[in-house]
Amino acid sequence: MLERSPLVGRDVPRAQLVDGLARGRGGEVGLVLVSGDAGVGKSRLVADVLAGWRGRVLRGAFTPLGEFVCAGPERAEVDVLLGLVVREPLVLVLEDLHWAGAATVEALPGVAAACAGGESVVVATYRREELPRNHPVRAMRAEARRGGGLVEIVLGPLTAVQTGELLAGCLAAPVSDALVAAVHERAEGLPFYVEELAGALVESGGLRERDGVLDLAADMASAVPDSVLDAVLTRTADLRRQCPEAVELAAVLGLRVDLPVLAELVDPDEVDRVLDAGLLTEQGPGAAVFRHALVRDALYRAIPWARRRGHHRRVAERLAAGDRPPEVVAEHWAAAQEPDRARPLLLAAARRLCGAHAYRDAAGVVRRALSLWPPDVDPAARVDTVARLADCAELSGELESAANLWGEVARLRAAGGDGAAAGAAYRRLANVAELRGDVPAAVAAREAAADALAVAGLRGDCAAERLALAEQLKSAAHLSKALDHAEAAAEDAEAAGRTGVRAHALALQGAIRAALGEGRRGVALARSGLELALAGQLTEVAGEAYYELGEALEYAADYAAATDAYESALELSREHGFTALAQTCFVCMSPVVRLMGEWDRSLAICGEVLGDDRSSPLHRMVAQEESGLITVLRGDRRGVRAPLRQAVAFGRGNGVFGMEVGATWAIAALAVLDGDETAARHTVTGMLERCQDKEEWHYALPALRWSATYLAELGDRDGVARHHRLLATAATRNSTPKVLSALAHVGGELAVVEGDPVQAAAQFGQAVHLLRGVTAPFELALSRLRRGTALAAGGDRAPAVEAITDAYRIARRLGAKPLARQCAAELAAMGERVDRRLGRLAARSLTPAGLTRREQQVLGLLAEGRTNRQIAAELFLSTRTVDMHVRNLLTKLDCPSRGAAARRAVELGLVAPQTRQ
Repeated sequence: MLERSPLVGRDVPRAQLVDGLARGRGGEVGLVLVSGDAGVGKSRLVADVLAGWRGRVLRGAFTPLGEFVCAGPERAEVDVLLGLVVREPLVLVLEDLHWAGAATVEALPGVAAACAGGESVVVATYRREELPRNHPVRAMRAEARRGGGLVEIVLGPLTAVQTGELLAGCLAAPVSDALVAAVHERAEGLPFYVEELAGALVESGGLRERDGVLDLAADMASAVPDSVLDAVLTRTADLRRQCPEAVELAAVLGLRVDLPVLAELVDPDEVDRVLDAGLLTEQGPGAAVFRHALVRDALYRAIPWARRRGHHRRVAERLAAGDRPPEVVAEHWAAAQEPDRARPLLLAAARRLCGAHAYRDAAGVVRRALSLWPPDVDPAARVDTVARLADCAELSGELESAANLWGEVARLRAAGGDGAAAGAAYRRLANVAELRGDVPAAVAAREAAADALAVAGLRGDCAAERLALAEQLKSAAHLSKALDHAEAAAEDAEAAGRTGVRAHALALQGAIRAALGEGRRGVALARSGLELALAGQLTEVAGEAYYELGEALEYAADYAAATDAYESALELSREHGFTALAQTCFVCMSPVVRLMGEWDRSLAICGEVLGDDRSSPLHRMVAQEESGLITVLRGDRRGVRAPLRQAVAFGRGNGVFGMEVGATWAIAALAVLDGDETAARHTVTGMLERCQDKEEWHYALPALRWSATYLAELGDRDGVARHHRLLATAATRNSTPKVLSALAHVGGELAVVEGDPVQAAAQFGQAVHLLRGVTAPFELALSRLRRGTALAAGGDRAPAVEAITDAYRIARRLGAKPLARQCAAELAAMGERVDRRLGRLAARSLTPAGLTRREQQVLGLLAEGRTNRQIAAELFLSTRTVDMHVRNLLTKLDCPSRGAAARRAVELGLVAPQTRQ
């Protein structure tokens, strides 16, 4: 008779678990994860530690079919226990978490967070080898690590010495080195396997005693079983001879055995024998589990195939009669080689799981159903099932899988001649591609959807799809293709009698044509779409048409009228509850008023959007980009770096080019403020490359005007020439004053780097002249500054001073401190009295970083390592006054500490490097 095996080689993990439980009771930890390979002793460790636990403990385990078995009389479902552990102080043990459903696993971080701070803790065990790459336990574990309050314990195999200790404990006698070596080699350090091998050797008589030490019998050198299967079969040989059918049917029923069902299939006395032998352990009324999953697996594999199939058929019939879960019954039909009876049950289970919003679990069940479904059996129903799987994958966030599945559904339905269904599937594929940030794939899917709907003769649906496609292409700055689809949408909508779609398509055409440089025609088209919507009393479409009219007017550079149109759309949308459209209209006013020079108004709009929890991610990103750009152009670097990077990534990933180019410009300007020429050049080069294959110039022009000037100041002729080629090409397709002005400005910069100030002044003058009918103060100020600089280089002093002075006044009104400082510096370089021309504030701006003379003195001493008290003594000031100066210069230099300020002072040339200590 074997003794109860001791807990060997687990001192460290035992201490970790004890500590985790204690910290859980203290509110520091909400979740303890115990992992290791099968048979390594996870459950034994948890049971041993909790045996002496003073407090309430609830236990349960998951079966390979995802069922939850609650130990003890509670018989509660796992979601009930998870709710209970949040409310009451207790320890909840969840065994074999690798078999749990995704919904349960995904809930654990939230439960753990709720437990932390209380007196409860969840202890979960799982097998590491059972976790494929996309297993929900992996994602849960990562989320729990980020949230804190997690303890992880990993159990490894035993060493040879520890195997010897465990073997001696099981056999209650000393053991020889040869016996230990033989068992350790077979068991590979797994405690369960060591125990099974010990039991098998006892049952088979393979041991002998010599001088009080157990060893292998002389004629039993090969008596140690080669596998766990052999060990289990040897150890259970007598029981299987006494009641073979009960043992086999118990193994067929699974890790969790339904005792009433087993008693209906065999003699109840045999069930009692199996329980008495310890093969099964009762867990609550009417339920039992195998003493280890590996025991059940070994017994199951030992059943001959034909008999195993018959057993599964009997079990399936009995379970079905007892109203058991359909997915459980289905697996028995599948194992009985009757897939036609398994599939409907699996699909029924999927419907139930979807009803409970457990979409990841439903997807797993549908995949199982499809694995039992030959392609030539009821192909139409099979495609419907693939579509259900795609839907579940999409709803559970498995977007890559959803994209592949919707593509498969679309192709199969198109091949079957069902154009309408194919179009619907392609539309779903486009939606998934958008969620993944794959704009080219989304565009291709929408094009395929429109084509499929056209072939099916569904011109109204085709028009709606082409309209969505046109909007997407416009946002991504592919305007010509967008216009083609908008025109086709209007034509199809008219043929199908879809007035609302036609009105929207006409308004969208107007916005696109205005963006392409046909401002007057574009505004007229947008107005015609609006009038059509109003005439038909199509309120929501009218709101969308007002929005498109606002865009058309914005592209036509009539910013005041554009703002009025956006406000009309906003008012109408709010009045009728079109919340998303109202948010879009509101946030889109921010770039318009920024271009008009009303920077404070733009910041106010952005602040309201960012402060509203209901704002969508798109609207928040627009607000981050606009507010970040204005902040940087005003010379402030605080708190904008991360939001701007997020806006660039979002804009590129979601095909919102205007956002991407605006945020990229801001990041380049930020690098200039930092004095990081390498980063600024790299960012400008990347922005220029992104503009190469785009047709949208409205938001790109101010950025390109600025970046060309920056490169010209560095003497980068090649970079300026690339800007000039890009804008010259743009001007062949879009000859609006804005484009031509930007081209003339860059032409002036090209003349500057080529050493021709006269030509440069003429080009900059033309750039200013072309902006005479456009409200674009920042661009105007930049071109006037550069014209003044060129005039000064050519010896035309008076007009140069006038141009630079005008530029300064515009920059000052905008609050664009770097540009204003540049204007003052140019005048100073000409020998002009800046304080007389521009005022004392302008003269002060020439001080590096805007520091006063006294602040520069303080910074110099600070950089030498002096304390505030020492600086005060040196400058004959009070310590409080020095404190104030240090705070001010830290703010102006945007530095968090004195050391950072000293380093920043060296970078800006305010302090010589050798003065630093």
